Amino acid sequence: MAKKDYYKKTLKNVMQVFNLLKEAEARGEILTISKISRLTGLHKWTVSRTLDIYMAPYVEISIPEGFDEVGLRIKFVRLKNPDMTREQALRFLKLRSLTF
Repeated sequence: MAKKDYYKKTLKNVMQVFNLLKEAEARGEILTISKISRLTGLHKWTVSRTLDIYMAPYVEISIPEGFDEVGLRIKFVRLKNPDMTREQALRFLKLRSLTF
C-alpha cells in the first residue's frame, strides 16, 4: 500500500484557504486563523496545520506580542505574493508531494 504524505482532503483545504486569502487580499484585509475557520467551515486546527505545513512558503503569518499575557494566541495570515495564481499554488503542492 502506497503511503500518502497528506490527509485525504489536503488539496481541497489548501485551495479553499488560498482562495479565501486571495479574496481578502483584494479587499485589503488580513485574516486570522479563527476567521478563516469560520468562513471555510474547517476546524481551527486544520486551518493552522494546513497553513504551517502545506502553505508556509507562500503565506506570511504574524503573531502580535502582548496577547499571550491575557491568554490569547492570535495569528494574522496573508499571502506573501498577492499576485500568485491558483495554478502556481497547485504546481507547488504537486512538486512538494513528489519531493517529500
